[in-house]
Amino acid sequence: MKIVQGLNYQQWQRRNTDKFKTLTVAQQKEARTQGFFNRGWDRVQKSWDILMPFVNIVNNNVVTMFDHKLNKGDLIGAIDRSLHETEHIEEVLDQQVDKIDQILQKATDIFKKTKKRFATYETAMEHRYNEQSNT
Repeated sequence: MKIVQGLNYQQWQRRNTDKFKTLTVAQQKEARTQGFFNRGWDRVQKSWDILMPFVNIVNNNVVTMFDHKLNKGDLIGAIDRSLHETEHIEEVLDQQVDKIDQILQKATDIFKKTKKRFATYETAMEHRYNEQSNT
């Protein structure tokens, strides 16, 4: 008897069926569209992979693709996904830093203009005060 990940064929089928029944009708339909078919060793195993994202959503246990691949035993895929996510995060951070730099530049420009206006106002007030004092 063939055992994969500690389960035989019937145990895989039973586990798939139990998880499939917890899905909504729409999710079941989507799973079937993606290829869920609980007969045949290869299809039973592939069906489990199809069910995992749905099961995690149903359980309010959103799992990242990294976790999903790691749980499947796809260590190389998990590492690749992690590297991809890291690159994406770096891109997003660079964009945010650019936005912050732009905001900082605008704030600096506003500050300089305000300081210049205040200095001009202050000079005008001194001049006015001096004229009033002299008369």
